[in-house]
Amino acid sequence: MAYRCAVCGGYTREAVHCGTAARPLMGEGERVALGRLLSGMLRHFPHRLGVSLDREGWADLDAVVRAVSRRQGYSWVTLEHVLAAAALDEKGRFEVRRGRIRARYGHSVPVNMRYPCDDQVRVLYHGTAAANLPSIMAEGLRPGRRLYVHLSSTPEEAAEVGRRHGRDVAVLEVDAECLRRRGVRIYRATPSVYLAERVHPECISIRVDKSQHV
Repeated sequence: MAYRCAVCGGYTREAVHCGTAARPLMGEGERVALGRLLSGMLRHFPHRLGVSLDREGWADLDAVVRAVSRRQGYSWVTLEHVLAAAALDEKGRFEVRRGRIRARYGHSVPVNMRYPCDDQVRVLYHGTAAANLPSIMAEGLRPGRRLYVHLSSTPEEAAEVGRRHGRDVAVLEVDAECLRRRGVRIYRATPSVYLAERVHPECISIRVDKSQHV
C-alpha cells in the first residue's frame, strides 16, 4: 500500500507514520502499474499521450496527471497519486521539482540530461539474458534504443534487471577503470544506477553466475 502521513504530509508504505494512522492512497499493484506508465511516458512516448518534454526531460506535472487520468483504467489518478508513485519508487526513477516531473535516466527520446561524472567507482554490473553473452563478449555493450548503457552498483540489482529479459540471467562485471582508460565517461544517475555511452568487451572481465547472488 501507499499512504500519506496525516502529520508530516510525506508519502510512505507504512500504515502508521509519525505515531498516527496514515491515509491510504493506493494498493501496491496500482502503485507499480502507475510507476510503469509514468516511466514509459517520461522516457519513451510522451507525445503519444499528449505530453511535452523540454530539452532536459522535464514535463509539466499537471499535464502528466491529466494525460494519465485519461488512460483507460487510470481515471482514479490525481496529482497526489503521481507524487506518491514518484516518491516511493524503489529505483529512484523520478524527480519532481517546482511543478515539473522527469525520469532521471533510461530515455530513448532525445533529452539533454546533466549527470555528475563519477571518477571513484571501480566495479559495476550489468544484467542481461544469457543468450546475449556471445554478442556482448564480442562487441561489448551498446545502448541500443536508449541514450546510455545502464550499469548497476551491485550484482543483485543487475540480476533483478536481467530477469526482465527471461529466467536464464547472466550478470556481467564491468571494470570501470578500464572504461576510463578508453575515454568512456561514467555518470551517476542515482545512488545505484550508473550510465556509460558504451562498454568495451575487454572491460567485461568476469561473468558472474546468478546463483551466487540471487
